[in-house]
Amino acid sequence: MSEEYSAQKYPGQPVVRKRRKWPMVLGVLGVLFVVVAGGCAALLGSVDTEVDKSVKEQEARNAPRPVTVGKAFSIGKHETLAGWAIVNNAGMFSVTGKVRNISESTSTAFVHVKILAANGEVLGNIQCNSSDLEPGQTQALNCIPDGKFGAFQKVTAEATF
Repeated sequence: MSEEYSAQKYPGQPVVRKRRKWPMVLGVLGVLFVVVAGGCAALLGSVDTEVDKSVKEQEARNAPRPVTVGKAFSIGKHETLAGWAIVNNAGMFSVTGKVRNISESTSTAFVHVKILAANGEVLGNIQCNSSDLEPGQTQALNCIPDGKFGAFQKVTAEATF
């Protein structure tokens, strides 16, 4: 109804305008959308931060590090037990020893051992692995020898996947 018609039909009565509800509904929906979108963005941002933190921790756990021949060391989900050794395998560097799964899930060990001279020259790279190990299980390392056996100064190890 128009204002004129309403005023003529009911003289002396104030003109009553009907409020349209759709602008208010759209406004409420718009506010809800902004709140939900902002909440999702904040949630995704915190998840992204946690993922980055987890990845960096994993990389640090698996990164190459100096190790001492014969002393136990842990890399990734596995511990190489004390008593491991670098041996001469038909004129090449190799590793003997055992590895234990220290995680709470079945896992296979992949360890890369690097043999270095005093001047930093790489004398050998040895890839070692295990079969699938249940939590707490131990197994002898299976290693592929590499590099001509000789005097070395430094040894590093890292987990490889």
